[in-house]
Amino acid sequence: MNKEDILKRSREENSKGDELVIQQKENSMNNSYLVTNACISILALSCYMGITTGNIAIFNMQFRLVDILFAILFLSFLTENGTKYAYFKHKRHLFLAIFWLCLLITDIVLMLKGGLS
Repeated sequence: MNKEDILKRSREENSKGDELVIQQKENSMNNSYLVTNACISILALSCYMGITTGNIAIFNMQFRLVDILFAILFLSFLTENGTKYAYFKHKRHLFLAIFWLCLLITDIVLMLKGGLS
């Protein structure tokens, strides 16, 4: 290989970006996902325990805040495990995706029926 071939190959490899920068972006996205889910979980649990309350109006329908927060969490976990199953094909991720899907469907059905209260 001559110098030009080596430089051309190096430019092609670096066109996708520096691996360290890509890894740092992934880590920051994962950390923000974790913090966001933790905050939503804490707020959902505080609503469930009666510490905080609230209603949300969607298309002139009133929904309890706790139901919306749990739906967001279930959807988030469903997406995470569904994506992991698509990439890694581990049965554990498929089982968890189905579990979160069942909880999401249950939550939506209860929301539309008016909740447990």
